[in-house]
Amino acid sequence: MFTSSEPRHGIVLFEMKDAQSEADGAAYITALHALSVRTQPVLLIMTVQGHTDQDHETRKQAALWFKQNRDRLSAFLYGVIRVDDHDHDHEGHAEELESSNFAKMLPFPIKHADSLEKAYAMAENWPKR
Repeated sequence: MFTSSEPRHGIVLFEMKDAQSEADGAAYITALHALSVRTQPVLLIMTVQGHTDQDHETRKQAALWFKQNRDRLSAFLYGVIRVDDHDHDHEGHAEELESSNFAKMLPFPIKHADSLEKAYAMAENWPKR
């Protein structure tokens, strides 16, 4: 399952849970495109629960979207917070995520939170541009 919402002003929430269907993949790509046309930057919170492996076509389209938007990411995002399912979490995951090569390519911070509530608390104190 994939859903996208704006639960609070300035925060977009992507929720991925369990197996991602073809429709979920299409919704994810649509949500990415919706982000890239925003005129005011937002903080993206992504929750990941269960085994959420996306199909090849979705991964390919997401990579293309990233390539097309990499130079202008900061125009519509000022940060990302990822919340992972505790069942799939492992020691050091936050440090691994925050220091990954992917994180180093981003023009804003990517952080990890242990719960959605903690992500919202982080968001309240996130430096705005």
